[in-house]
Amino acid sequence: MKTKYLLTTSEDRDVIVAEVPENYSFKDKGEYLVSKSFIDVNVKAGNFLEVTGKVEWDGRIWILDSDFA
Repeated sequence: MKTKYLLTTSEDRDVIVAEVPENYSFKDKGEYLVSKSFIDVNVKAGNFLEVTGKVEWDGRIWILDSDFA
């Protein structure tokens, strides 16, 4: 399955990047597509943490470090 990466906010208003299907339709004006390299650079810098498997989501997901509790 082809995917893309969506920069958005969660239901709790946390800043996240979520892996979504390529046919995902935008639901909010505050949603943006980002590249895998955007994720890699920000994870390496400590800005985002991968929380895949720790939250209910079918794909990979990252959360802004300052929003992680």
